[in-house]
Amino acid sequence: MQKFIFIFIFSILLAVELPIGFTDEEWDNRYLIETMGRQTDPPVSPIRNIAEYEPMQGALIRYPFGISTSIIKEIAEDLKVYCLVSSGLQNSAYNSMSNADVNMDNVEFILGNTDSYWTRDYGPWWIVDGNGDIGIVDFTYNRPRPNDNDAPLKVANHLNVSYYSADFVSTGGNYMTDGFGTSAATQIAYTENNECNTNNDTSVPLPSCNYVDNIMEEYYGVDEYHVVADPNNEYIDHIDCWAKFLSPTKMLIRSVPTSHSQYDQIEEIVDYFDNNTAFNIFRVYTPNDQPYTNSLILNEKVFVPVMNSSWDDEALDVYQDALPDYDIIPFTGSWMSTDALHCRIKGIPDISMYEYSLGDINQDSLINIQDVILVVNLLLNNEYSNIADLNSDNILNVLDVILLVNLIIGS
Repeated sequence: MQKFIFIFIFSILLAVELPIGFTDEEWDNRYLIETMGRQTDPPVSPIRNIAEYEPMQGALIRYPFGISTSIIKEIAEDLKVYCLVSSGLQNSAYNSMSNADVNMDNVEFILGNTDSYWTRDYGPWWIVDGNGDIGIVDFTYNRPRPNDNDAPLKVANHLNVSYYSADFVSTGGNYMTDGFGTSAATQIAYTENNECNTNNDTSVPLPSCNYVDNIMEEYYGVDEYHVVADPNNEYIDHIDCWAKFLSPTKMLIRSVPTSHSQYDQIEEIVDYFDNNTAFNIFRVYTPNDQPYTNSLILNEKVFVPVMNSSWDDEALDVYQDALPDYDIIPFTGSWMSTDALHCRIKGIPDISMYEYSLGDINQDSLINIQDVILVVNLLLNNEYSNIADLNSDNILNVLDVILLVNLIIGS
């Protein structure tokens, strides 16, 4: 009976586009979120969670679109566009993109129903496991939307990558990682998981929740998890509404005038990250709650949501200053302070980068003294390479040289 009610509710909801927040019906039935969870064994450790600014082969969107075809056209110039679409709407999706001069050679359709276009929020989180293999580690989407919740599995099947799932509630708009074991989120990372037994939405940071923290370490390799109260005090409580990791050393956080109602809370957050992390913090001015932090990094391009505001150029300059070698590209859209470009697109990592034999530094299908020389050169130049990191500890040192020599001797 419960399953029948669940299906009936969503047959009604899917008649119109769902909002990024809860509908009234969904709020009344949010207990159904718990029925969507699934759990597998974790990946082989050590695990590394892939960051947004790492090399990408494409981007995940959904049809009907939540973005303009001009954005899709820009993405498809260099990368694959992976479009989630129901079989009945595939032709319509194709025609919409083709008529906008999108490079259709760079479009792939992933067939399956979806409930909404927030692929960031329900899309896959990517990891590299202890064997150097790429995979998806899923979570339970924090909306009672079963088709969206199944999207990561659909992507894993389409790309033929390993699929794992952890039994906790989360959402992609409230998560960012530096790719080296440090991640951040707002309080709903804890408050939306009953196992944490907390409704704390004011602390910076929140007291640890062992249940979630253990999952983050065991399934994603995150050993430094910064969970803080949302300084925006908005219904959505997503971290991408006010902050963004730009690189392993750079972080962007919004700023507001001293007269803004959230000024003190935002500055408290800045002080926290400044005092408790090694990030160089950049500030972007959002006096009218412009969603400038809700941007998307795809390789050497940054897609920035703009509002035809007098502050747009200053925001673009901040990005250019922080990322001088990137193309900073502005896009208008139906953006809001709680829902913009980043929410509606999800990067797909360059899987080919991980199709190598660990230790084969020059990728000539041989592991020999030439690879040892290359590792030593990397060390001397204080450079890092995944392929050379034999113990996958995200550090390149003499231990990796020893392990490589042992691998050669053993072979």
